[in-house]
Amino acid sequence: MKENVDVLIMDDDPDLCLLMETILKFSDYKIKSCTNANQFYQILETIEPNVIVMDMLLSGKDGRDICRDLKSRQPFKSIKILMISAHPDADKTCREAGADDFLKKPFDIDDFTFKVATFVNQKA
Repeated sequence: MKENVDVLIMDDDPDLCLLMETILKFSDYKIKSCTNANQFYQILETIEPNVIVMDMLLSGKDGRDICRDLKSRQPFKSIKILMISAHPDADKTCREAGADDFLKKPFDIDDFTFKVATFVNQKA
């Protein structure tokens, strides 16, 4: 049986992962994070996240490809995906890849927590 987790974070910047974890822990979410696609898929074998927060451009992998993959397969297609990026055209391409929402880096903490809370509460 898989462990229920509120938020799974994937960003190739460990400091940004830690920052997002720290911000979300104030809301008492159960959080897991990782810094690469291999870790991400290993973690997904053991947990059921309500929300995935994922960077668009990862070292060695494109987050949009991972998003497309998840949205094309059960049981992952119902997981809400919030993609983040500093790339100027990222919003459109992330949504085309299946992301449920997008947040531009650097992001406003209130916007970040609001978007995550909205998705967590939809699943609850």
